[in-house]
Amino acid sequence: MNALRYGLVAGASLCLWATLAAAQQQSLTGVYAREGGTLAVLEGDNQTLVQYTSTFPQGQGMGECDCALSVRKKSAKDWTLSTFQPGGTWTLSLESERLVLKGPGTGCCGAGWSGQDGFARSSSTALATCKVKAAQAALKTVDGANRGVALASGDSVQVFAESPPPDVVPVRVVQGKQVRVGQLAYSELDCPVRAGGEASAASGAMDVKALVGRWVQVHRKGKGYVIDQPCGSAIPAVTVKSDGALEVDFGQDSLAGKLTAVKAGTAGASTLEVAYAGGTRETLQWSVADAKRNVVRLQGGQDFFRKGELYVRDDARQGIPVRAEACDEFE
Repeated sequence: MNALRYGLVAGASLCLWATLAAAQQQSLTGVYAREGGTLAVLEGDNQTLVQYTSTFPQGQGMGECDCALSVRKKSAKDWTLSTFQPGGTWTLSLESERLVLKGPGTGCCGAGWSGQDGFARSSSTALATCKVKAAQAALKTVDGANRGVALASGDSVQVFAESPPPDVVPVRVVQGKQVRVGQLAYSELDCPVRAGGEASAASGAMDVKALVGRWVQVHRKGKGYVIDQPCGSAIPAVTVKSDGALEVDFGQDSLAGKLTAVKAGTAGASTLEVAYAGGTRETLQWSVADAKRNVVRLQGGQDFFRKGELYVRDDARQGIPVRAEACDEFE
């Protein structure tokens, strides 16, 4: 009887321990990245902030998500979030191997977004560590109110910011046993390593000479090429500058970025690592498709370049016909 009673007590204790262990979820604070998307989680005692950025195909161009979210409710399997822009309720599903974000997309993504995105837990990296350089700084709420957390010059904070960084960035502050989350002006911080964990690209560290210039999109037509001119839009193009700055013009909108690494291959090929202004990143393969006509192919990522697009250097396009799309006339 005593043995039975001991077994019941021990079993109950184990169940209680398991319940408590499940309740104490491992911190998800960090930056989760995939080709073309980033999810940052900043957990604190007062609140948890989630920042989501991505690019996705939208018509003939690209759409962007830039979503600032706050966690309203947590469970072992799901978090309920709300966006600071109009748009309703979002959820973050905590699967064993990945985090899945679902939401309406209204306000911070727009039309054409799939409604969900996933990030592998194994892709997590730490938030950047920066120092406060202002003599005094105060942590702010997302709506600009004072959090009551005073910071002094030299204090360390954990930061997530896109590249290039916006005026205001989400930060996480650890003071003793207290952890607070809020926002600070980026100008009040000293970040020797670019926020988000990505080192600044030094133009001298990359050989971009063969890539520099404006490249106009072309399509094959028989044994030659044709340049399509959409109605009411510019001809899609990619521009690479000598300092590694990159602009992708989709015709009606554009996306700015920066080459963070260029790895030369054979026969004029290169592997490009690109960080876009929205914080997303992708790896592209630059290869020579037609050396005589100076035509190259850009392929990679999960969005616009995933199938491979052809481009001719703008100053070498002479002789390639332009096929103008007829515009509908409305009375």
